[in-house]
Amino acid sequence: MHAIDIENTTVEYERTGGGPPLLFIPGGSGNGGVLARLAAELGDAFDVVTMSTRVASAQRPGFVLGGQHPKVHAEDAVAVIDALFDEAPIVFGFSAGAITTLELLAGHPERVRLAVVHEPPLVNLLPEAARLRAEIASVREAARAGDFAGAGAIMAATMVDTGIRFEPPSLRRFGTWAEHYADTAPEPPTPELLELFGRLGDLQPLFLEHVLVQFTGYDPDLAGLAAHADRLVLAAGIDSRSDLPFQTAAALASRLGLPLTELPGGHLGSVERPTQFAEALKALLDASMSRVPSH
Repeated sequence: MHAIDIENTTVEYERTGGGPPLLFIPGGSGNGGVLARLAAELGDAFDVVTMSTRVASAQRPGFVLGGQHPKVHAEDAVAVIDALFDEAPIVFGFSAGAITTLELLAGHPERVRLAVVHEPPLVNLLPEAARLRAEIASVREAARAGDFAGAGAIMAATMVDTGIRFEPPSLRRFGTWAEHYADTAPEPPTPELLELFGRLGDLQPLFLEHVLVQFTGYDPDLAGLAAHADRLVLAAGIDSRSDLPFQTAAALASRLGLPLTELPGGHLGSVERPTQFAEALKALLDASMSRVPSH
């Protein structure tokens, strides 16, 4: 694990492999360690940097985490890119990291060769946005009251099997994983990942207080994204179709007139199915990079 000091925070990162630059931006509590297995799978073809966010850095002594915003996290990603890469990288982000990636592409397009955005939970893109914002705000209120079990129950009811069905213009897949996917189970977590999951529980209150409402209620720069749509790939999990993050990805695809690429697993497919996810992501990148030369 390495670190970059950025103004009033520290951003940690891990690096593996060699080849074209590839930056991973995690979601949730912001610890990039959850993508370590995916990074290892891609290290034979890419120079993979997996950054953590300033939420993960909040566990450092003396660090105070204020309200967060995708613009701030995108600036952190710019600092990582400028410090570690000689050319614009491919950027992959999931969940809150996907929202950061959208802001990065819209606000700093020269820093991004290709943006792969997996299930950004942008509720304002959906017809029932007001109700969804209220439900997500109630998750934060329950957490503030110390009722984390209640917060989790509200979150699950809001995010899973919502009944919303927003059809993207088209669906596509890359690679051969789908041919035998139905008969496979998620990959067992490694001991290292289990230990990390235990530590991430300490970051959950910070995520619920400082990230959840701010990121899900964010309005992306649709005009800025449309201007660089040739470098944007929208993705969602094949197991997520009834869930809110899939629907927000589909809504964004519809707004921008882009296809939606299905990848293995659900919202956490990159964490729970790293081997299958890596195969699909490699095939996607192989098909996409020829039209977006490095600059």
